[in-house]
Amino acid sequence: MDYITVGEIIKAQGIGGEVKVRPLTADIERFRKLRVLYAEEKPYRIMGLRLDRDYAYIKLQGVDTRNAAEELRGKFLQIDRINAVDLEEDEYFISDLIGCGIFTEENILLGKITDVSQSSGSVDVISARSPQGKEFRFPFLKRIVVGVDVAQKRFAVMRKLLEEVCVYDD
Repeated sequence: MDYITVGEIIKAQGIGGEVKVRPLTADIERFRKLRVLYAEEKPYRIMGLRLDRDYAYIKLQGVDTRNAAEELRGKFLQIDRINAVDLEEDEYFISDLIGCGIFTEENILLGKITDVSQSSGSVDVISARSPQGKEFRFPFLKRIVVGVDVAQKRFAVMRKLLEEVCVYDD
């Protein structure tokens, strides 16, 4: 089955098996439409859900104790692709972007996408690693990104503009 990652379990919440989830979706309200989530391909029916600002608190069927919830800490929650929302033009699932090669207009590989951070601001931030292992980040701006082909795992950027805004980790 083809899955899309929608959240990461941060910790157990309370003693009844509820988990605190960091959403990996642009709209946290999408969790209200879900009935089943997968963790490591194991299905869990959603028995309860509450949303609080930037987090979802979810009660999963069969996860009835704090210890059972703690065993899920750090696991990613997914949905099957057939239940995914339709995307607008120039919208992408984060899970589809992770692993894409970042190429310049001269077809030079700069690195691979390792993460996409969504903040309360208006611009997502791409995290990547160069072939030499150096970590870097840059904003996902239309003026920098000239093309995305998730089927080919290619993310094309304008090198000169990227260099103006890119931040490298030491």
